[in-house]
Amino acid sequence: MLTELKDIKYALSALEASSIISITDDKGIITYVNNHFCGISGYEQEELVGFTHKVVNSGYHSMAHFQALWETISRGQVWKGEMNNRAKDGSPYWVQLTVIPFVNDAGDVYQYVSFGTDITARKQYEDQLIQTMENLRDIENALDASSIVAITDDKGVITYVNEKFCEISKYDREELIGKTHRIINSGYHPKSFFKTMWETIKQGNVWRGEVKNRAKDGSEYWMNTTIVPFLDNRSIPHQFISIRSDITDRVKAEAALAERTKQLAKAHDEAIKANLIKSQFLANMSHELRTPLNAIIGYSEMLLEEAEELGETVFIEDLTKISKAGNHLLALINDILDISKIEAGKMELHHETCRIADLVQDVMTTIRPLAEGKGNTLQTTCEEDGEMTTDVTKLRQILINLLSNANKFTERGSIRFEVFRETRNRQSGYGFRVQDTGIGMTPEQMDKLFQPFTQADASTTRKYGGTGLGLAISQRFSQIMGGNIRVASEFGIGTTFTCWLPASPDDDPKDEEQPAADLPAQAEDDAGETSILLIDDEALNQELMERYIAKTGWTMAFAQSGPEGLRLAKKLKPKVICLDILMPTMDGWSVLSALKSDPELSEIPVVIWSMTSDKQLGYTLGAAEFLMKPVQREQLIKVMDKYLVQRADHTILVIEDDQPASELVTKLLRSEGYDVTEAGNGVKALEWLSQNTPALILLDLLMPEMDGFELIGELRKQELWRTIPVVVMTAKTITAEDRLKLNGAVKSIIQKGTFDPQSLLAEIQACL
Repeated sequence: MLTELKDIKYALSALEASSIISITDDKGIITYVNNHFCGISGYEQEELVGFTHKVVNSGYHSMAHFQALWETISRGQVWKGEMNNRAKDGSPYWVQLTVIPFVNDAGDVYQYVSFGTDITARKQYEDQLIQTMENLRDIENALDASSIVAITDDKGVITYVNEKFCEISKYDREELIGKTHRIINSGYHPKSFFKTMWETIKQGNVWRGEVKNRAKDGSEYWMNTTIVPFLDNRSIPHQFISIRSDITDRVKAEAALAERTKQLAKAHDEAIKANLIKSQFLANMSHELRTPLNAIIGYSEMLLEEAEELGETVFIEDLTKISKAGNHLLALINDILDISKIEAGKMELHHETCRIADLVQDVMTTIRPLAEGKGNTLQTTCEEDGEMTTDVTKLRQILINLLSNANKFTERGSIRFEVFRETRNRQSGYGFRVQDTGIGMTPEQMDKLFQPFTQADASTTRKYGGTGLGLAISQRFSQIMGGNIRVASEFGIGTTFTCWLPASPDDDPKDEEQPAADLPAQAEDDAGETSILLIDDEALNQELMERYIAKTGWTMAFAQSGPEGLRLAKKLKPKVICLDILMPTMDGWSVLSALKSDPELSEIPVVIWSMTSDKQLGYTLGAAEFLMKPVQREQLIKVMDKYLVQRADHTILVIEDDQPASELVTKLLRSEGYDVTEAGNGVKALEWLSQNTPALILLDLLMPEMDGFELIGELRKQELWRTIPVVVMTAKTITAEDRLKLNGAVKSIIQKGTFDPQSLLAEIQACL
């Protein structure tokens, strides 16, 4: 008897220690709860004893649920089930519950004891599992509704096809199940094609490609196919699912496009030839016209001086008109000559060093009387000690064109001319900004800027005059000199033109003695964003990080302590924070906790790089990645790359006529997550560009039909295309003449056979 009592005591102790226990009287009033009940419910015993279980009722269950429970235990029977309750803080929890009624000698229930087990985690898992199953069903339905689907075993024998597969192949399902895909083989592809496919999927890799099939009635159709292997617990494929889409219409359209492309190529060649003839004609005519015109201007000025000396006032007005008209015509002819030289590729640069302040003063001497004549105020901001080496004559012409243009379209307003230092694409340079309060432009009018013989609006030409050559010449001058001109305008408010040029041709990677790696382009304005904030007390690590990311195009800020790091993080909002742990004053764990508890900073990924190996603590506190020092460059770049590059949003156009080379580059880029489109020559590229805008163009120079130089010429003609970064990959030896053609149009040049994949990826990443 004593032994049995002892066993019962031990059993009760075990239940008390492991279960959620409550005791109520026959009315359901709680008379006892154990610590586990209080712990899970969040209530103290005093808040529960004397009350019913309604205090933890979540409202999840129906009245019928509780009615069935009470009917069972009131009859003296045990009730078992799952109960959803609500804790004091409002959080729900699930309990696996057993309610046992206690009966007295008279057979009446006098109390109830409930034993519960916390099953909240299990219920959450079940909910997730249900949601996952629903998602899988949705995916299955979506695939069946939109795709041509087949499943085979590991030998390629078909075990399932959906209705769309039957529709396009014209076979019944019963005719396909148990067969291989040879039943729809068109004979178009060589055996090596299917051998490569099988080698890929047998290794557990996904295969993608385009396959030509033959239907039951003999008709042929093309499929864009993706084959995904399903692996067993040994990572061996046990079945394959193929998901296809019908691309027959597209393939037919491509065949039709091939013929059209030939016609376009011919028409394009004829247009280029005609344009060259036109440019040569204009150049010759301009020279022929300037000779007699110089005589007219010279004699009119001499006669004007003599008339003034002799007091022949009756002739002075007419001679003045002749002189002004002659000078106006000479300026027009000079503009036409400049345009023809640019289009013929014969424009040369003559570099000289000048003080910017002196140049600005010279330009202002010309512009200030014009501004005063229209009642415009002219404000100038320029540092005194700035110098640059450039084609001073062309720069002066650009500035006079921009300022004259601002004055022409501004009446009794203000014109602000500002010169400032600015670095673009890792090149030091100067910006020249002209801001007016004139008539402004609409977006439609801005689209017509920089086109020869065109002004923003025909009515503008009638009212204000001009040929529309000034801005076109200025833009093309700036591009040849390694920079560009950008415009911002608001109709009725005013216009701002900004011309940026490198401070020196030595800063411009087009220099003949420099390796063909980084030709200047129309770089995007520096957004001022910080890519990486490094928080590390060792200054040597800053130098190491800077060397590691030198060619990536990423920017970095450095903090030598935890408090400074938190301050810079708030100020700069970097895209990634790289954090050391072992620092004095405030260690990395404290910094990480502070970052993740700050709503402004909590979403910034934190990469720990440290000597410490406590990865679990780092991930628990919210770290995104953990790198153990010493960190290799490839390792760091790979991790940072995940957070700093959104490759899926970047479409790269590969223009290359050599199919193996094109496929190699395309495969490399796609493996890095880029979206890639291929074009075999410049004509096909222009066709594609007419409907799409890539993030970057990878260009070969030597191609049939339209080579890279011709394509770059076409890109320069379209304002939208000029901003697309271009990276050249070529086997051609680049001459000084070639560099002049490419100047301002490409980001960099990579020689085929001398680059490695990582260098190419780094160049592309820097451009994007």
